[in-house]
Amino acid sequence: MFRFVVHRLCWLARVPGLPQLFDTALLVWTRLAHPARLAAMQEIEKRALALPGVRLRVHRLGGIEFACGRRELGHLHGNGLLDLFVGREQRDALVASHSAEPHHVFTQSGWISFWVRTPADTVPALALLAMAADNS
Repeated sequence: MFRFVVHRLCWLARVPGLPQLFDTALLVWTRLAHPARLAAMQEIEKRALALPGVRLRVHRLGGIEFACGRRELGHLHGNGLLDLFVGREQRDALVASHSAEPHHVFTQSGWISFWVRTPADTVPALALLAMAADNS
């Protein structure tokens, strides 16, 4: 459903508040169907604040944004999809090593996507977030 909405109904993102409402629905579903995933997501948010200069804010397209100064490092959607900007060179290396996927919308950019599915995904997600912070 997420892919369908993102790819086929992307124009809905321009409706004020709708992306946040959709992401809230994803978060509710994650809470009900995948509580371990939600716990991992919460741990990532908590531990991200320990990175120098990183703060959390609401993302314009829903989810939690990780920011450093005025720059967005990435964001975590309510279904556990973590999107991060790491630059083209690091993106290519991460995708080639299967450590991350190309961004789910901007496949040829310097953005990556990483699925947080279990608590075991917390450590690699935080490593990727630190990489994005180092890139800023």
